[in-house]
Amino acid sequence: MPQLALHNIEEMADIRASRRRKVILFCTGVCVAITLTFSLVRFIESNYFHASINLVASILLLANIAYLIKHSKPKYSGLLLSLVLFSHGLILVFYGQSIAARLLWLYPITAIIVFANNFKLGAAMSGCFLLIVVGALLFSESSPYTASKPHGIFLFSLLAMCLLCNIASYQYCKVMGYLQSLYKEGIEDLAFLDKLTGLANRWSFENWAQSKLEEKKNSENVTAMLFLDIDNFKFINDTYGHDVGDRVLQHFARRLKNNVRNKDRRTDKHDYSIARFAGDEFVLLLYDVKSKHDLEGILKRICGLFSDSLQASERINKLTISVGVALYPQDATTLAELTRCADKAMYAAKHGGKNQYRFYRQDKDQSSDDDKVTLASVTSLKQG
Repeated sequence: MPQLALHNIEEMADIRASRRRKVILFCTGVCVAITLTFSLVRFIESNYFHASINLVASILLLANIAYLIKHSKPKYSGLLLSLVLFSHGLILVFYGQSIAARLLWLYPITAIIVFANNFKLGAAMSGCFLLIVVGALLFSESSPYTASKPHGIFLFSLLAMCLLCNIASYQYCKVMGYLQSLYKEGIEDLAFLDKLTGLANRWSFENWAQSKLEEKKNSENVTAMLFLDIDNFKFINDTYGHDVGDRVLQHFARRLKNNVRNKDRRTDKHDYSIARFAGDEFVLLLYDVKSKHDLEGILKRICGLFSDSLQASERINKLTISVGVALYPQDATTLAELTRCADKAMYAAKHGGKNQYRFYRQDKDQSSDDDKVTLASVTSLKQG
């Protein structure tokens, strides 16, 4: 279900490109049918000049269709279609035979030039096209329509249609830009973040962590999975109610996020390294830690984050946590196993008196069966 939701969100964010591709593919197909038909007609009429122009245009448009089919996000297909139609429009103006038979094609040509491109490019190309058309029809002696001086209503209607098409393109561009900003700022949160705490949810954490572990497989630095659980959280929920419990979780998440690095050092972008796993359980993937000594310093800092009073309720004076730590790839080589090891270490910290952290360690002389796994309390931290 999360994968389906993510797929729909990504599709909506990319709807402008997919919609333009469909429009260009449809228009190109129609233009191929028309140009091939006119090429055949002109060939039968022995008008080999126009027949060859239409044939060349057909070949270019067929190549454009092949490009559209091969690429899901084509960059230049709209521009190629527009240039072919641009050229055909000028040929109609300078080498046509009558207004009724030729100039009416300028309407669909102008509309396609506008809608086959993004707003700025479409407006620029359609504006240039109309300037040339108006200049040719009104002032060029080579135009077959100069003598008859086409009625102003034709040029006015062509300009009006071009203006309306560009206004529609501009409004659509604004709407799609707004939707994409919503995707980046808010809709993405629905798929990737936990609604209550604002941390990554379990699904986004696991997808991110899989690739991160693969990336750090041969790293000389320390990579560790931390499994964190709030001590006596059920007692808080049962005694003070779920509203207070939710505020405790939000306070916990906020302190954790503000005091533990959750940015990729290479890109300086936030990652999904801190997540709410379930209920009052949280997971943390630490990577690029220089040494185990530095890791223990981070663990002590995490355990000390909640030693001051909690503002959610005057009756809750202190929060403590139990933390389990599993090292990658020493303890496990897969994300599922690494999480399981950190979880077991966390429960060992709980059973050992809470308010401490413990490392998971599998005895090298024993097998990996659950009943033969040992948990070593490498370091424990009592906070008074």
